[in-house]
Amino acid sequence: MAIREIISEATRRSHGRLDVALSRLDLAIPVYYEGFLRSQAEALFPIEAALEAGGIEQHIPDWQQRVRTPALTHDLETLGIVCNPMPMPDFKSIAEMLGAVYVLEASRMGERVMLARLAEHPDSEAMNATAYLRHGFGKRFWPSFLTLLENHPAAQSNPAGIVHGAEIAFAMFEDALIPVTRVAATQFPQANL
Repeated sequence: MAIREIISEATRRSHGRLDVALSRLDLAIPVYYEGFLRSQAEALFPIEAALEAGGIEQHIPDWQQRVRTPALTHDLETLGIVCNPMPMPDFKSIAEMLGAVYVLEASRMGERVMLARLAEHPDSEAMNATAYLRHGFGKRFWPSFLTLLENHPAAQSNPAGIVHGAEIAFAMFEDALIPVTRVAATQFPQANL
């Protein structure tokens, strides 16, 4: 079984919960989009920092092109959003780091859907803060990462580590999103979050 399939099967529930929560956010409402960006930053910043501290560049040669912290920082500053990043995760192996990168790279596909939703309201102030959602357009980051993952010795020898790293990343994004959905549900109860 391909490593991608192992991760996908093992993280199906985590991925599903996150997708459902994100699908309920009406990004045309500023509090939803701002909350989305805040929650992404609170999880992404410490994950990318931990990956860099762990030497991920030695394993993903184009890592600096993939990093989204600067794009997300731009969007937060554009909308005047302050965030409180979570503590950095403690990845204990290269396999765990690759599992976390799997989650980051897979999230790009969902972000394209969110950008399309925002584009339905082109007058929205949020359109000035879409560097994060647009990051990597025209690049083949997802397929090139999957090729690297399938052929990386750490992934081949430790698929359980890959799954664990992915679960850590999914959990961080999910935990960061919980307050957003609660606030949005309180301010916009008709959304039925």
